[in-house]
Amino acid sequence: MSEVSRPRRTQQERRTATVTKLIDATIASIGEVGYQRTTVQEICGRAELSAGAMFRQFDTRLDLIVRTAEEALNRQLDAYRSTMEHLGAQEDALDTALRFLRMAQQSNLTHALREIYLAARSDVELRERIAPIADAYYREIIATLERTELLNAYPSEVREPLFFLLLHLFSGEAVVRGVYPRPDLDVSVLALIEDMLAVYAARTETSTR
Repeated sequence: MSEVSRPRRTQQERRTATVTKLIDATIASIGEVGYQRTTVQEICGRAELSAGAMFRQFDTRLDLIVRTAEEALNRQLDAYRSTMEHLGAQEDALDTALRFLRMAQQSNLTHALREIYLAARSDVELRERIAPIADAYYREIIATLERTELLNAYPSEVREPLFFLLLHLFSGEAVVRGVYPRPDLDVSVLALIEDMLAVYAARTETSTR
């Protein structure tokens, strides 16, 4: 019996596959060796593509970096939405959300994004190009959070600041853990955060009676 031949990929499918390889390689490289050491040669070597193949898709390294940041944020947003949509089935939704937020900050994807953010502090063009992408990303995260009603125990005006407080706490923790690993503190830190949130929610409820 003859084998069924696979349909040939279209030019658009080949282009999409190439772009995906480049983005995946860029994320892996930035997350592992840092922004500055993620050269065109490093990216193409990891993607097993020639520099010419890269420049047929992106005019400059910066164009690829910006597209990588956009894709990385989209992937994070997809994972965030998926987790938030299933919170209703969890016995302790807040604990699940906090654990997800912490783990997300420790991923190589987030390490890569953090490196890009740091580079954007001193690179005006990079900052101007990724700022609107980041703005749309965080707006959607807050909107998704509001739809879950996870933080409805707190006043509406503090929900967004509360989210960013927790996000930055876990982000800083992920950075420090790279050079000062303290897994023995992870459980107690999370328990302390949850206790503090519970006390704040109780105080808010009392003050609104």
